[in-house]
Amino acid sequence: MDATRTGGDASAGVGRPASVARLSGDWSQLLLAAAACDDAVRFQALARKAVRLEREMGPPVGHTPVRVALLGGASTDLLVLPLQLALRVVGLAPILHVAPYNVWFQEMLEHDSQTSRFAPQVAIALITAHSIPIWPQPGTGPEAATKLAQSVCRQIYEACGQLHDRCGTDVVLNTLPPFPHQPLGNLSAKSADDANNFIRRVNVLLGDMAPPYVHLNDVAALVERRGLDHWFDVRLWHEAKQLVAPGFIPELVRNTAAVVGGILGRTRKCLVLDLDNTLWGGAVGDAGVEGIVLGEGTGIGEAFKSFQTHVKAMKDRGVLLAVCSKNDERQAMRPFEEHPETVLRRQDFVAFMANWDPKSDNLRAIAKELNIGLDSLVFVDDNPAEREEVRQALPEVLVPEMSDDPTDYPRILDAARCFEVPAITSEDRQRSEMYRGQRQLDELAASTRDLSDFLASLEMEAVVRPFETLSLARITQLVNKTNQFNLTTRRLTGTEVEALMTNPSAFTRTVRLADRFGDHGLISVLWGRVERNTLTIDGWLMSCRVLKRGVERLLLNEVVAAAKARGVSRIIGTHIPSDRNALVEHHYEDLGFSEAGERDNVRTWWLETGDYEPRQAYIRLAEAVFR
Repeated sequence: MDATRTGGDASAGVGRPASVARLSGDWSQLLLAAAACDDAVRFQALARKAVRLEREMGPPVGHTPVRVALLGGASTDLLVLPLQLALRVVGLAPILHVAPYNVWFQEMLEHDSQTSRFAPQVAIALITAHSIPIWPQPGTGPEAATKLAQSVCRQIYEACGQLHDRCGTDVVLNTLPPFPHQPLGNLSAKSADDANNFIRRVNVLLGDMAPPYVHLNDVAALVERRGLDHWFDVRLWHEAKQLVAPGFIPELVRNTAAVVGGILGRTRKCLVLDLDNTLWGGAVGDAGVEGIVLGEGTGIGEAFKSFQTHVKAMKDRGVLLAVCSKNDERQAMRPFEEHPETVLRRQDFVAFMANWDPKSDNLRAIAKELNIGLDSLVFVDDNPAEREEVRQALPEVLVPEMSDDPTDYPRILDAARCFEVPAITSEDRQRSEMYRGQRQLDELAASTRDLSDFLASLEMEAVVRPFETLSLARITQLVNKTNQFNLTTRRLTGTEVEALMTNPSAFTRTVRLADRFGDHGLISVLWGRVERNTLTIDGWLMSCRVLKRGVERLLLNEVVAAAKARGVSRIIGTHIPSDRNALVEHHYEDLGFSEAGERDNVRTWWLETGDYEPRQAYIRLAEAVFR
């Protein structure tokens, strides 16, 4: 069964799709409704409406096409349309193939299976504990049970690896919920041969043994949160092999879509927080630092501290933090500097807007300051009027619907599923520090009149290398998240990036950059293909944090030198305009390329390597490797 495609851009169940400002009215209304809908019957109705709408209008504009295979160790019939809708809501345009019932293992292993012929970019394997082929016998001890669980995981990952090697597929595999029965009672917790005890071992090892192209959809965690008796309907399993009760289908498909969206880079970047009654109780301007409620001593104070701890953990994994508060700036700063129980400090925030302007204006200013799109922002505010003002003014910004109880805040933010990533890179962990260094650099730029003197004063150093396995996660992340300095906005999965590394005709380069303000990590990616004496550049992008530093000139110098070493006499570059990449409209022209023409909205440029004179870049080349 092949289903149709289209997409959206939102975090499930909270706020709005990020791209609604760029959608037609009918699509935006439908995706807004789907993003906020928790009723399973209503969600199914919206999913059917989306199919009709695509027939009438075509898919929404600007969504990322992706070929998705749905494989199940249970019946997936009731999941097909809701999954399509959930993928649309996160900004994807799915072309969906649904494999036959309960042949997921065979479909992955067989070279000529329907799934292999479909050649999916992403395969979603929704399996259950019934899919486990071998179980511990009575009396099996912990060590033997662990070895058996390892064997189970190896079998599963062998099948995933076969599909990956054959089709270049990334696989989304769910963790396994327990069985609803517990014949050993509480003794099962210390019995290695108990079925649910064994399932727990398998789940841990699925995480420990997962190869880079397998991404775990933590369904077991969803079941723990919602309760197995609610999530799983035993009667429906026996009668129809339904792996989830109908009422929880929206949550299952949203969680699944969030993982797929993370693979394709459909994630947010910055969490913007209100202060009073969001990060602490009370108004600091009225009560003073000593009067706000935060920390040990009261349940509410502990709840606010717990939320700060949760937010700090998000920052440490790469989410940017910013403040947007109606407050006197000096008063707003004081809790971060003076309160003994605060977890967050001023240096944890890359932008700090505390004034009396409309919050939508401040959110625009934050996006501009950080050089990211409004659809990269998530805004958390306890005040419903402020939330609605932002929703009305900035539909691209995701605004979760908060409760009036701070103990709910971490759960609500988790439910948004808007910061999903397939891996955490070293650049993620250092992102806030990089932005602080950028502020220092901006201050230096403002005080320096001559551009050449400014660039030279940065003491920049770069490493230029082909794609490497150690950089795979960061390359994939940058390819899928970069919009402004991106010549073609072509997206690649991690598997597709990996394939470029082993393709003899491929040409790939990355740039790492450091200056006297810090290490910026891997900030630019270029890839293309060499055919006879021509190098065609299929993708060229760069982080917006290092714009106008001369990185593109340095990279072109290295590309030309490496291309000439491979016998290339001509380099072809393409520019595919989008609503976000006007910044690079004259990129090739500025680098000395000649325009060859335009066709089907693709502008083509060419450069003869023999005539090329290296450009001045003011960047010391620390290392370059030609391959």
